[in-house]
Amino acid sequence: MLTLAWPAMIAMVFQSMSSVSDVFFLGRINNPNAQAALGFYGVLTGYLSAYNAIVGNGSVCVIAQYYGAGKIKEAGQATVQTIIMKLFGSLILALPFIILLRPLMMLFGAQGEALDMAVQYGRILLLVFPLHNTGFTFNTALRASGDSLTPMYLMLSTLLINLCFNVLFILGIGPFPKLGILGVAYSTALAQIYLLVAGLWVYTRGKKTIQFSLYQLFIPHFPTMKKIFNIGLPTGFQGLVGGLANSIMVRIIALYGMQVVAGFIVVSRAASLSGMLISGLSFATSAIVGQNMGANRPDRSYQATITAAWIAAIITSLFFILFSLFPEPVLRIFSQDLELLKQFSPLLPLFAFLQITGALASIFGAPLLGTGYLKVSLYVSLVTTWIFQLPGMYLLGKYYGQNGLWISFVITSVVNLYLIALVFKKKNWMSKVI
Repeated sequence: MLTLAWPAMIAMVFQSMSSVSDVFFLGRINNPNAQAALGFYGVLTGYLSAYNAIVGNGSVCVIAQYYGAGKIKEAGQATVQTIIMKLFGSLILALPFIILLRPLMMLFGAQGEALDMAVQYGRILLLVFPLHNTGFTFNTALRASGDSLTPMYLMLSTLLINLCFNVLFILGIGPFPKLGILGVAYSTALAQIYLLVAGLWVYTRGKKTIQFSLYQLFIPHFPTMKKIFNIGLPTGFQGLVGGLANSIMVRIIALYGMQVVAGFIVVSRAASLSGMLISGLSFATSAIVGQNMGANRPDRSYQATITAAWIAAIITSLFFILFSLFPEPVLRIFSQDLELLKQFSPLLPLFAFLQITGALASIFGAPLLGTGYLKVSLYVSLVTTWIFQLPGMYLLGKYYGQNGLWISFVITSVVNLYLIALVFKKKNWMSKVI
């Protein structure tokens, strides 16, 4: 468990640091509109990520179970088909969003300078969106086959490139101009181009458990594609529903002003520092569950999840203590706006608590991904989002203002954890083998 988990955890830290570094560097220009713009574009990525979730989550289950059953050739073929589906499918998906970007940002509640920045940033990011989705596969396929070290190195090098260009384009080092939010976009785009080239090199040099030739990327295998798509389809619906809910949520927050949107982005990104490790741990758990189910060892799948849950609880609890003791110094990393720091520092402990419940829900939901038992997670998402989250934000916000918004987050996270843990405990997911 730990052999696979620790490199995956560190790799997810590197991957998450790219988005966190965007907020950090934009905080240096002391303009909350720039951080609000990231939040509005983030709403759009919720919709775009639905397709990535379908193909990505379906492929994790297929690759891990093939590898666990000793079917190495089939695992390699599933990887190739995943890349084909992500690269070309994401390209087709991104085109209409590029055309409709400004009205979509306005629909989500963006106004004034935040609107202009969101459009500038979004157009560049949408152009490299297919590379972004494909880059996930370079990492997830190797982890699903038990190699978590190579993805760690890939994500570290990608993060370093992103950070270097952020420094150059935002701070204006040497001959490079200060580009503000455009600098963040260019840095991300260049990092994604690098990840595509580096990922293809890793898989085609013939030294990894999963490998393929470049020519195979032009040979679709529709039965494998269908299997991947069908397994991951529930998470696609979940992504669309989540994207719609997120757009409504940000729209509600935007009613309180762009400053509140910026504060929400800063606090949530700061709190997410404790969740970075958990993303890798959750993926490692999914891979171990899939491999052991493929090897017909469901007992090890169950025990691995329990072990991961304890690790997740300890990690996020330590961060919760840290953020509760020093909320303002932590937020100061991401923003220099004194008014924002004063208003939102008290919220950091609450959002850190959400990371604890979210981490446990992610771990207990990992077996659903590892076995392809994904319809249940869709049902849980529908219940928590449309019965608790959005009605709670509206009603509690109406009577208690901004504080009501944040209370609704706590209620939703606790309910989500309870339902996911209940599904895990019933063990019906143990019967799902491809």
